Parts: sequence; C-alpha cells; structure tokens
Amino acid sequence: MALKPFSPTYYNPVRPITRKGKFLVGLVRLLFKIRKTLGGKDWLHPMKGHHEDPRKMTFAQQLYFGYKYYFRAILKGDEGAGLGPYFQSQGAKFQHKDTSHSTQKITLSAGGDLMPYFCITSEQCQDLWEESGDFFFDADLVVGNLETPLNPKKPASLVPEVMLSNMYFNANQDMFNVFSGLGKYKGFDVLSTANNHSLDQGEDGVVQTIEFLDQKGIQHVGTARSENERDAFPIVEKNGIKIAFLSYTFSLNALVCPEGKAYLANHLNLNEVNPDLSLIVHQAQLARQKGAEFLVAFLHMGCAYQPYPSKVIVDNMHQICAQTGIDLVLGGHPHNAQPIEFLDIKDPFSGRSKQSTIIYSQGDFVAYDIHKWCKLPLLLKFDIARYNGEVVISAIRAKLFYNHATIQSGKVTSLKLRDYLALKEDVSALKNDAAALREFEDLSYFAEEFLLKGNLEHFLVKEECDGKGNEQDANQPIHEL
Repeated sequence: MALKPFSPTYYNPVRPITRKGKFLVGLVRLLFKIRKTLGGKDWLHPMKGHHEDPRKMTFAQQLYFGYKYYFRAILKGDEGAGLGPYFQSQGAKFQHKDTSHSTQKITLSAGGDLMPYFCITSEQCQDLWEESGDFFFDADLVVGNLETPLNPKKPASLVPEVMLSNMYFNANQDMFNVFSGLGKYKGFDVLSTANNHSLDQGEDGVVQTIEFLDQKGIQHVGTARSENERDAFPIVEKNGIKIAFLSYTFSLNALVCPEGKAYLANHLNLNEVNPDLSLIVHQAQLARQKGAEFLVAFLHMGCAYQPYPSKVIVDNMHQICAQTGIDLVLGGHPHNAQPIEFLDIKDPFSGRSKQSTIIYSQGDFVAYDIHKWCKLPLLLKFDIARYNGEVVISAIRAKLFYNHATIQSGKVTSLKLRDYLALKEDVSALKNDAAALREFEDLSYFAEEFLLKGNLEHFLVKEECDGKGNEQDANQPIHEL
C-alpha cells in the first residue's frame, strides 16, 4: 500500500475532531481566505522578529501565529538566513567514540512535551505505549518536559481543541499516570517544570506541582519554592557518572513571577536577541563546582509550528553552549520536531575542546494537538560513557512515532504511538482509517523534507523481529556513522 505524494500548495496544517472544532477552524480559515482576497500577504518564511511571547506580541505577530497554525504551514526557514540548506547539509558530524571497553556508562531517554489534552486519559490511552514504551522507558534515566502544573487541589484545566485565547493548564493524577506509562514501566526520573505554563495556576500551582513530584520520588528542575531551592538543581549519579540537570523558559505566557519571587520559575528572554544568560552561566558553573561531569539543559524556547528554528534561536543556542559548556540541550516549545545539531565549542570552565549536542525540539510527546506536525514526536536515547577521563555521549538512538488517534463520532476513542519507520514500510494498519492515512502522508513529507536530511536520519533505529512477530532489537541504527 503506497503513500500518495504530498502537495504543499494547498496544505491544510490542522485536523479538527469535533463538529464544533471543525466549525471554528473553518471559520478562522475562511477569515484568512477573505484577508488573502483583500490583498493580505502570505508568509512563506517565519515572520522577522517574531518571538512568541504573549506579553509582548503585536497584533501582526498574533495574526502570523494564527496564519501558520490554522491556514498555511510555513515550509521554509528565515528569509535569507540559509537555515534550510544549513541543517540539511550538516551530515553526521557527531563525534563517535568507541566506549565498548568503558566500565562506566549509562543510558538516558528523553521525550518532549507532556500536556493535559482532553483525550489524555487512562481509558483513551490504554494502548498508547504498546510500540513505544519499551524503547523509551528502558533507560537508566528517563526525562521529559512537564508542560503543565499539577495541583491535585484543583480540577483539571485542559488544552482546548481549538486554541483561540490564553490557556491556563492543570493536569490530574490520571493524566500523570498516562504520562508515566500507565504503571507498566518505570516512569520518569527527572522532569523539567520551566515552560510557558509554569505559572498557569499561580504560586500555589508551582508549589503543589513540586510537592506532587516529590511525593512520587521524581526529581524536578526549573521551578522552585525558594532562592536556595532554585540552585539545588538535580545532580544524579549513576554508575560513577554525575549528571546535572538545568532548566529555563523564554515565557510565562501573559504572567510574571511576583515581585521578589523570581525563583518560582527560571524565566529568561531566550527568544530575543542577546538574552541575559547570567543565570544559566551561574548554574552551569555551580554544577561543575558540585562535581557534575555532564550538563543537560532543558531550554524551553523557539517558535511553534515551524520546520526550522529561527536564526535568533540558533544564534542564542550557540551562545548558550559556548558560555556554559552544556553537553546536551533538550529544546522544547515548537511542538513539532525540528533538526538536531552538533556544535564544536571550547568549554569555558575547563578550556578543553568538546561537542554540544543541540536538540532544538522533540515536539509534543503525550499530547494531541490538532496541528498535524505535532503528531510526530521524536524520542531519543543517549549512551553516556566515560572516555579518556571525560564523560561524553558515545551513541544516539532515535525514533519517530505517529500519534495515531482513532476518532469516532467526533471523539477520540484511543491514542497509540505507532513506530514511524514500521508504518512507512507497511501502512496497512491505517487502511481502514482514511483520514489518518492522509494525515500520515502529510507527516511523511514533513519528516523526509525537514527532519531526515542532515543528521537525524543517521540515528533512527528500527524494530528487528525473529520471524514470529517478536521484537528482538530496537537499538540498531539504520545508518552507521
């Protein structure tokens, strides 16, 4: 069963679910069509200067955001910046190291955004992890971005199907069980809590979320209850390797930390030119002083629904790595996966030459946005080992998954993360779901055009079976470096 070719000219980037959702999306799209007939411009490239912070967005920026979400997908990088050719021509610049004889190694699995969508329930997600759970949770350390407060004292506040205003989230215990693998897997070891929804439930929401995670025995970073706690970020030691976790966000939506309580969330203007990076530098240096040999930074920054990060984001990422010596950046906020980059730097503290691995965005993870690109999460597994006295990434394995929703009578009845490569080889699992098949065709174009040209394709892994339908090995790269 072959996939149909993609036609970007009339690309509709969203797939609403309910009758109400289809009406609202249709209305918004009609307004953009009227605007176009009246001479309104099309955006072929990301809008210059767009920073996506609601507190500072102009009407034109809000219009652009609605355009790329509801009307036409942005299929190019910043005009004149050459980002498309840059990311697509990187090749496998990863500095592969043979650590087969090392006795000190660990694995780290990283996922993207965990969000309180209306269909993230244990009933609708009972099959969610069938094809992804073993790969993701089978690691020494499992990390992700908890993009919602979790205040058990308040009811859930969900992401609406159609997002037309500021949204203030709150998850519940059932959702968190879904996020964590429904009790079938080990769950998360470390979660980032610094993102644009950190303050959605106010100061009490920050405190309640931290207490909830403490009760679960899950370490957290990015929000804090005090100035001292802000600098008490996790440093996890496994098999003789010490890894520090840091976390920062570019926005708190339309909110700000109360005066004198900036420690509630690590909020920096990361989406703007020449951001103040003093907090990241301070904490990176502090982590090294505390004995951390490897730094992981969750950086919630970038612009949503774009195939490439903006030039400002690329420049800021390079600046952050150069000033802090961060070993691994786990980016979030764009909601769709974006390319990865390997940046050669000189560590500002040790002076040694090294490589920073930059993951600009893994996209939504456990979520269900109506924007199609958000339904292709990127999951990553890193082998981290001691090599010639230094702690480095020695291998990377990646998987893309299609977040397949079964929809009946305008309701999502089930979600399942389906292995992208397996589905590409055989789409028969979608043969009775015409809408999902069309959506997967669009996602295949997105993956092949924007993600799998440059670096990521070298790290994709596929399932191997023993001929009886049983998985044998999901950890062999398709391409050798």
